[in-house]
Amino acid sequence: MAGATRETTDPVEAAKHGIGSSKRLIAATLDDLSAHHSWLETYHRDERLRAERLRRRELRERLERGCERTADRAKRAAKTSYVGARRVVRVSRRHAIIFAHWASPRLRILARRAAARSSTAWAWGRMQIPVFAHQAYAAARDGFAWTVQASEETGHIFRLRLSEATEAAAAELWLRTAPVRHRGTVAWLRLQRDAQRIRVREEKRLTEAIATSQTLILARRKLRRWTIHGLRISAPAARRTQAAALRIEANLSARIIRTAPEFRRLLQTHMPATSAPAKQAAARPSRALVLRPTTALTCIGAAGHKPPVPYRA
Repeated sequence: MAGATRETTDPVEAAKHGIGSSKRLIAATLDDLSAHHSWLETYHRDERLRAERLRRRELRERLERGCERTADRAKRAAKTSYVGARRVVRVSRRHAIIFAHWASPRLRILARRAAARSSTAWAWGRMQIPVFAHQAYAAARDGFAWTVQASEETGHIFRLRLSEATEAAAAELWLRTAPVRHRGTVAWLRLQRDAQRIRVREEKRLTEAIATSQTLILARRKLRRWTIHGLRISAPAARRTQAAALRIEANLSARIIRTAPEFRRLLQTHMPATSAPAKQAAARPSRALVLRPTTALTCIGAAGHKPPVPYRA
């Protein structure tokens, strides 16, 4: 093969050409994969939307069928209730008419009997009420007279017994409450001792702060001056109030003592039947039981009788 020319190929160029072809093939493959992946995502999204639309449509159809069934049932129930109500009304009206025909004559007879008995009772009451009123008035008058007679005789004994019972009860209460008062006294002394100890400790603790604080010293002085001024103002008012209370108590006791004979004379004047026992009772010296603001009972009486001794705790 004379004269033929041989082509020489550079292996480096051939390798570069092969690498470039491989890169282009890889790029084309990646583009195809990206397009396929985007198509798959679009397909899955469309499928999800389609399934959601189908579910909503099925739910809407199910709700429509339920509403239709509910409406049909409500119509049937209303029709049944209407028919039943009509039947009940017819039966009730028929029975009401029958009961009215049966009860009307009996009610008329009962009304006549009630009117007759009411008139009889009214006539009997008109005849008997004055008798009862007269008897009640006589019984009340006799009872009041007996009460007035008995009160003069039993009042003195009752006051004595009441004073004795009060003294005995107070003494018994004092004896029964002695342990409790002893324990209370001990607890109070212990509390005072603890409070005094705490006060001393707190005073010692606050002495330094108070000694160095001019504001507290001035406030303490002002508080002391205000306290002394308040005591000076309130002491005369307290004395005047106590004196007024004592005057009211004395006036009340004197008025009670003056009113008792006048009340007795008034009873003797308006009730002659009870004048003899009242005079006998007035002949005897009497006493009056006065309640004082304290818990003790005071008996004010004639000098010839010994008054009960008031209990003093």
